[in-house]
Amino acid sequence: MLIFGGAAVDYGAAMRMETKLQAATDATSLLLCQTPLSTTNADLDALARTTLTGQMGADGLVVEPLAITSNPRQITLTARKLSTLFFGRITGTRSINPVARAQCATPIPRTFEIALVLDNTGSMNSSGNDGVSKISSLRSAARKFVTYVLNNKSFSTNTKIAIVPFSSAVAVDAAAYRNAAWVDTKGKSPYHWTNFSGTADAGFKSRFDLFAKLQGVVPSWAWAGCFESLPYPQNVSDMATNGDASLYMPYIAPDEGGAGTQAGYLAYSFGSYSLNSYIDDDDGTTSGTCAKLTSSDTYATAQRRACKYQSPRNARSGTISDGVALGPNFGCSTQPLQRLTRDSSVLTGIIDNMVAGGSTNIHEGLMWGWRTISPKSVFADGAAYNNQAVSKIIVLMTDGANTWTDNPYSYNKSLISSNGYFINGDGSDPDLHFPTSYQNVSSGTQARNALDELTRQGCANARTASVTIYTIGFSVSSDPIDAQGVGLLKDCAGSASQYFQANDAGSLIGAFNAIAASIGKLRLTR
Repeated sequence: MLIFGGAAVDYGAAMRMETKLQAATDATSLLLCQTPLSTTNADLDALARTTLTGQMGADGLVVEPLAITSNPRQITLTARKLSTLFFGRITGTRSINPVARAQCATPIPRTFEIALVLDNTGSMNSSGNDGVSKISSLRSAARKFVTYVLNNKSFSTNTKIAIVPFSSAVAVDAAAYRNAAWVDTKGKSPYHWTNFSGTADAGFKSRFDLFAKLQGVVPSWAWAGCFESLPYPQNVSDMATNGDASLYMPYIAPDEGGAGTQAGYLAYSFGSYSLNSYIDDDDGTTSGTCAKLTSSDTYATAQRRACKYQSPRNARSGTISDGVALGPNFGCSTQPLQRLTRDSSVLTGIIDNMVAGGSTNIHEGLMWGWRTISPKSVFADGAAYNNQAVSKIIVLMTDGANTWTDNPYSYNKSLISSNGYFINGDGSDPDLHFPTSYQNVSSGTQARNALDELTRQGCANARTASVTIYTIGFSVSSDPIDAQGVGLLKDCAGSASQYFQANDAGSLIGAFNAIAASIGKLRLTR
């Protein structure tokens, strides 16, 4: 009995020692593979001994010379540790030497194309649970992510990052893309003049002609670089332009009916209220080229008439809530996106200049993020999808839900968005942008559901094209993301492990750090 009992005690102690030794060996092996490839074998051996000694103690520890191979570098570490025997004389066992072995591989640095799709909506001005504004927390987290990716040895020097700030729309560099082949510069799209009438008589060939007139009275009313959403299903695909209907129409918010608004106040015209009336609807005369409206005219007539843009009268600029500016760029409030680059100063400059304003259109943010890494969409910057050496990543961060605000007091029944109005100036609806079961939008709730479906389909199509998606929900106690919003983000990622939730600066930074580490992580191969 004494022999069996003694053996049990000694072997139990040896097994505990072996477990501890294996854990220490695994950790040390991963540490070795994180060293620069230029580290000599002698220095690696010394690091292995020093690290294991610190964890296990020197007494009875044997660290065998490392087995190291190249291309890719694999390091095999074997260690032994003498286990003290309390009953050796009784059991006849002189010693037990637990052995642990671990092998890690330093992967050949991979090339990544990463799109950071970042919420810049008005709610980002509010504070997280730590009292720091969410936009400030986002700036800090995004900067750290960029620094990690551009400097970590797991990412090749060909890795590039794009940044897509979004709110209710997404902007590109207006000067750079004003005449791009994929832009509807000549009014060819069948939807180009949905909210305008009499354009030919007024001498306008495209929306850019309207912007030119408006910029002449208010310089900030130049085209800001946003586009209307494409028709469905083009708006959930990264397809190249193919025909007039697939051209990208420059986004312009029409002057709504009424004598203009002061910031935050509704204008009234022909039985309807407007939030974005920024010039007069006529030239103030009864016989001019844009004659004064009469009581027999309608709100739709007042809103649509193109003649009022020939010589814009009584222009009124200002800002309403959430940083949304009145005028033709109503809803186009973010700075332009940045295409794929390795220039850290350019990337951090975009991040540092992010400001919060406008409502939330996750779908548009996602799709422009995908376009920045696509090999066939408007920029065509991305490597081919079948290029096994390049991985494509989208990191989508938002603090809210898809929003398209209704306005029951308006003829249009909603605010203008990249999908138009619930009721456009010509009486049409936005059905062309949505799948059949999500058409006939007439409320904010229905609009959210329709935008959620577009987001869900866009995410699924991107994943099918071998794009990996990570999502982050910045949900704080004062303004939490509801269950529908969280569900959308999880669905978009396609895996619960690729959805992260944050509620303050620290956890947001942690989410970005976890994603960066997940993308380029080391692993034990044995």
